[in-house]
Amino acid sequence: MEMLSSAVVGEFMNRSISFLLSKLDKETTATMQEDLQRLRHLLLRSGAIIQDAEHRHVPSKAMMQQLKALRDETFRGYYVLDVVRCRAALGGDDTRRRNRNGEEDEVGIRAFALSRFNPAKRVRFPSGGAPPETDESVVLDGGARSPVELQQVVRSLEFMVGDMKEFVMFLGSYSPLYRQPYSAHLFVDKCMFGRQMEKEMVLEFLLKKHEPETLGVLPIVGPAHIGKSTLVEHVCGDERVRSHFSLILFYTGNDLKDVTVSSFKDRCMIKHHTDNNASQERQRLLVVIELLDDVDDETWNEMYSSQRSEVAEGSKIIITSRSEKIARFGTTQAALRMKSLPIEAYWYLLKTAAFGSDDPGQHPKMASLALEMADTVRGSFMFVYIGASLLRDNFNARVWSRVLTRLKQYLVKNASVIGEYPDDLKTRDNPRFTWSLVKPEPDKYFMLHDIYQRQGGSAQDEGVPAISYVDLLAGSDQPKGVHEILFWKSRIPPYFNYMCTCEIRDM
Repeated sequence: MEMLSSAVVGEFMNRSISFLLSKLDKETTATMQEDLQRLRHLLLRSGAIIQDAEHRHVPSKAMMQQLKALRDETFRGYYVLDVVRCRAALGGDDTRRRNRNGEEDEVGIRAFALSRFNPAKRVRFPSGGAPPETDESVVLDGGARSPVELQQVVRSLEFMVGDMKEFVMFLGSYSPLYRQPYSAHLFVDKCMFGRQMEKEMVLEFLLKKHEPETLGVLPIVGPAHIGKSTLVEHVCGDERVRSHFSLILFYTGNDLKDVTVSSFKDRCMIKHHTDNNASQERQRLLVVIELLDDVDDETWNEMYSSQRSEVAEGSKIIITSRSEKIARFGTTQAALRMKSLPIEAYWYLLKTAAFGSDDPGQHPKMASLALEMADTVRGSFMFVYIGASLLRDNFNARVWSRVLTRLKQYLVKNASVIGEYPDDLKTRDNPRFTWSLVKPEPDKYFMLHDIYQRQGGSAQDEGVPAISYVDLLAGSDQPKGVHEILFWKSRIPPYFNYMCTCEIRDM
């Protein structure tokens, strides 16, 4: 009798618990659907505010900081929205299968297990190519915490949008900017993305009055292909800068070792010149010095002293380099250090480039693969413009899975050969190994040497190689041997063509 009673009580408890869990699950699902709907409406409102603000001249530094915070939270909102929608569509399973070629199709959502909402917990791949096995790297566990992250971003965005009433009111009083074709274009590969605050910082430095007899110097530091030249080109194209300086000069080189004071200006390219101050002996000058490496103190001091004695008050120097050491030449409180975009902003850029006008929510398997690609390439602008072209041309989950697998193989291979992450290279002495990302069974591999840039534009495009890096990644048949190839062609100022020497070998 006692055993029967225990069994009845146990069954009753099991059914009660199951009923409560089922009810809780339904309530959680209903709450998530409401939060998703609220998030969609909030993103539309915040996007409208950001779009209007970016088309106006906003002189207030406080308003620019407020706009940056809203922009960052909007990117985070899109990131969470896509993650949660993909989870719901895929059922939260890590689904893997092998295709006819024996390759593993990764159509699951393991990418969602890695979150970068907290910068202190961002994943960095070491030399071995594998993610670190620490609890710090796992923030969003792929299930239980998704509703929590969703609620957090909805509450945060709701608060920020509600607090923008005064911002919108003041915004209407500011004059609109003159819209230029490349910055107003709808395609992301024809605009400078995610560098609005950096541009404002450089503009503030250039237009701000400094002490007399002081030649202001702003160092801009960052790794290769992070956007230093693009940022400077956009700043120098601003009408406020062109009306402020009579002459804008550009110097580009590895260093200043072979440059004398007398030959410096002869080696510069004139970007802008006006005759407004032709009657003055000295003109207000902006000199942009783009270097790959460091420069010794003696050479710099000699060049700086000569410029300071020849130019008018208010002249400025911008010096850019991959070397952190040039920061010591700055007259500002700190150098401008350019870093990769945060994962939320980078995901917005990548999904726009890869999906175009399509909604990623309608392609959850492909969206989950793209999310993991975004986490794997660590903010690479090159992948957005090169890789996204391959993804658009091969719009199916099987090929995208293959691209993700090959990307990881590329990182592991080059990290094992070079000893560091390939896109962080500071020198041009080490070749990169790569192969087709699309072809099921690659029969060739490529060794890329000495990636360099040349000024592009309609007149300079005559010498562009016929073979492009995209062709090789797509698996087009190319002859063995050493070739000059077009690595990438920028479609925004300064319109650089990136070339490299490529050796094609059989597998």
